[in-house]
Amino acid sequence: MNNKNNRMEEQGQRTPRSLDAYQDKNGVKGTAYCACGAVFRNKRWVQESGEARQEGQNIVCPACHRISDQNPAGIISLSGDFYAAHEDEINNLVNNTAQNSAAKNPLGRVMDISKEKGGVTITTTDVKLAQKIGRVVFKAHGGELHYTWSHDGPPVRVTWSR
Repeated sequence: MNNKNNRMEEQGQRTPRSLDAYQDKNGVKGTAYCACGAVFRNKRWVQESGEARQEGQNIVCPACHRISDQNPAGIISLSGDFYAAHEDEINNLVNNTAQNSAAKNPLGRVMDISKEKGGVTITTTDVKLAQKIGRVVFKAHGGELHYTWSHDGPPVRVTWSR
């Protein structure tokens, strides 16, 4: 089959609003709390600290669910001689980016950071966080940055090297 036929078959099909299997398709009614501190209120997840807990249901947020399943939405690989020479600086940049992002989106978290020969692999609970980490490292240090998306949804693979 050529690309023209594939495009024609897909044309007119309704695209699902979210391909993320970890988002509740029926929605959460009212207020809900996760043990990690994330709160679902007014149709969105927020991070609230220091507030007295109000009435609501206890659930597992999508990020905690991904972490327990060990199923990342983003996989980032950072490697190269430049990375090896500036490892601490780049890792601090990654950590700061993840912390700043978590303040806005409590579902975007770093799941794991594993050192490998000549680099590091970082997994995230959010596709956008993975893309952002790659973009921030690229803007700060140049090099080569590549994104690879799956047609079926997460994970996105982000590869940076220099």
